[in-house]
Amino acid sequence: MAPDPESAPPPPMQPLQPTSLAYALLIGQGRSGTNYLLGLLDQSPATHCRNEPDQLDSCALGRLAPFRFFVDDEARLAGLYDEAVRQAARCLGPRDHMTDVEKAWIRRGRRGVGYFYLRQRYRAVERLIHRRKPMDGKELVYPRWMVDTRKLERCFHVFKLNGAVGYGAWALRERPASTVIHIVRHPGGFVKSWLKRWVRGEGGQERGKGNPDTLREEDRLREIARRDERWAKMLGDLDAIGREERELWWWRYLNEVLHRSGRGRANYRLVLYEDLARDPERVSREAYGAYGLEWNADIARRVRSISRGAEKIARAWKDELEPRMVALVEKVMAGSSMERWWSEDGSSHAAA
Repeated sequence: MAPDPESAPPPPMQPLQPTSLAYALLIGQGRSGTNYLLGLLDQSPATHCRNEPDQLDSCALGRLAPFRFFVDDEARLAGLYDEAVRQAARCLGPRDHMTDVEKAWIRRGRRGVGYFYLRQRYRAVERLIHRRKPMDGKELVYPRWMVDTRKLERCFHVFKLNGAVGYGAWALRERPASTVIHIVRHPGGFVKSWLKRWVRGEGGQERGKGNPDTLREEDRLREIARRDERWAKMLGDLDAIGREERELWWWRYLNEVLHRSGRGRANYRLVLYEDLARDPERVSREAYGAYGLEWNADIARRVRSISRGAEKIARAWKDELEPRMVALVEKVMAGSSMERWWSEDGSSHAAA
């Protein structure tokens, strides 16, 4: 929904200059391979990878929540954005994966004990507030005895953000020194995974509960229609369409808008999930090269190990998705610029 400028605090009188950090916003709709790609980028000793650092009760990038989907106050966003990125680059959060890679910015011999210490701090909070998992807790600044703060600052930071099309598109334009990595999965594969996790409740989720991040997808579609007559016409009567179709329309909107914002820009990189699953070593190597990260045989081996079975997962929707859902996918994709990204069998086109 659009932010309420009246209730928001004013931006600083003198906004900070754009950060000199090397970083990427890794953006995709949930269930599209963002975790997979984050894990591959995490194999470099020179990366600092964070998982959903905007989705916490108390976190730096959480301050940008009013701009996640729509940006109506660019001056306020500019006043918040750079300091939020700086702070996020110094921290670890409860959703982050504690890397098993020896990082150049972690002091030698301190990785295991450092993560043990941080893990115990999170578990203490969990016991204190009686949560099964402290997934919505605060982020912690890395202790100096664990990391070399200067090396951490100079590494390549990757912030995985689900669906942050608003300030992602803004950063492409207003922060050209930053990078947006946009991963897109075929809508058939996306909706198959979404149904499995959030509707049928597989993987430990409550059956039928739905993704708490998308419970208000109908309101978001109404906001799109209010803002754009073309989209209002495409969406039609929102009361007449079901939950699955609404989710697919939201998928199309997020990916089309971000791709349109980034197309032709040097700081935008499109990754198709199917390309990544079919040839993870090539796609990863190209990304490493683009961001000045060293590629070697050890990293290649770990990438292959992580990717075992990925191509089978990428193809599975064609056999498992019921005809009704296939028809919905075709309906929502009709006329989209993304139609040509995939062949009829769901495999990706290199020209996307």
